[in-house]
Amino acid sequence: MSSTPMSKWKQALQLTSSLLVLALQRSAIALGVSPALKPATMKEILERAELWTVALQVEREKDVPLPRNALERMAAAQRRLSKEARAYYKRPDGYVSGVLLDDQGDVVTSFYNIAGEIKSIRVTLPGGETYPAKVVAKSPADDIALVRVEPTDGRLPLHFREPLWADSSALRPGQITLVAGRSPDPGRLTVTRGILSAVGRNGGRAIQTDAELNYGNSGGPIFDLDGRIVAIAGFVGHTQVQWGFNSGIGFGTSASVIQEMLPRLKRGEDVEAFQPPFLGVQCDRGSPEKGAKVDKVTPGSAAERAGIQPNDVILEFNGTKLLNFDHLRRLIFSRKVNDAVKMKVRRGEGTLDLEASLGMMVLP
Repeated sequence: MSSTPMSKWKQALQLTSSLLVLALQRSAIALGVSPALKPATMKEILERAELWTVALQVEREKDVPLPRNALERMAAAQRRLSKEARAYYKRPDGYVSGVLLDDQGDVVTSFYNIAGEIKSIRVTLPGGETYPAKVVAKSPADDIALVRVEPTDGRLPLHFREPLWADSSALRPGQITLVAGRSPDPGRLTVTRGILSAVGRNGGRAIQTDAELNYGNSGGPIFDLDGRIVAIAGFVGHTQVQWGFNSGIGFGTSASVIQEMLPRLKRGEDVEAFQPPFLGVQCDRGSPEKGAKVDKVTPGSAAERAGIQPNDVILEFNGTKLLNFDHLRRLIFSRKVNDAVKMKVRRGEGTLDLEASLGMMVLP
């Protein structure tokens, strides 16, 4: 059937609109403006990532010492491993990755990348220029560090676009994730693909992905199909040596946590270890009923001040119906110390609405 004049007119209008949108998007990219439009192809996604993924070359006097318990686990594991397999757990030479944040040369990367006694750091920018850099500040607990490029002539020839950040609260397991890095060749982007395996790791401050990671990816961006950074790839081998890298378990400090820390890091302030919130209940994990059945209440805790008693069953936490105690723990860790929370509690045949202000761990 031939097209009517009206349908041809609509097709022409749609084509004109599409070309206009594409032209605006390309103009925004050329001007260094972050367009709100989603990238239409994988090529566009990677072109965005290329503009803010950098390479770091770190020379150190001495590597970071492992904790004693980690050394003991590693020694036990190595007794069962071949010589080739043992090398898997050692930090290799070569480039690692980072994300260029601004036109001042600030780069966020993994703390593990700059841990130890450092002799020098050199950063290779997306355009191929290499400059010395220094550590500005760090957050070891979140495995994040801020490095600042120091150009010898006082200026940076940047073809720069500010990176886009994902909304951490909107992330859901199963989303496609891409991980970028610049190793072993600092002039070429490397990319692996996977899914977002879990959110809320490390007290709600990290995500988990099954995208293949290696030492060179450490500090690089984990991003979504909108080209937005979901997290910065971290390193787990120094605390969980049995995992190593490329084991199917990869972690990254979430975008919201990084954005929260950046103002302090840029001022040169180290961020102390994150203090997880504490409610103060021990629960019966074997209880078949829905909710978290309380066995014990820690004296002086937020739970005691709220009036929670042994044998109470916590049914809801801030409006979310609880499945079990592990569900309650995850919800607690998603909050902060001093956050006010509401709980619905069953006591005997009745229910109570209680409020608590989450505290810190109460030491015996």
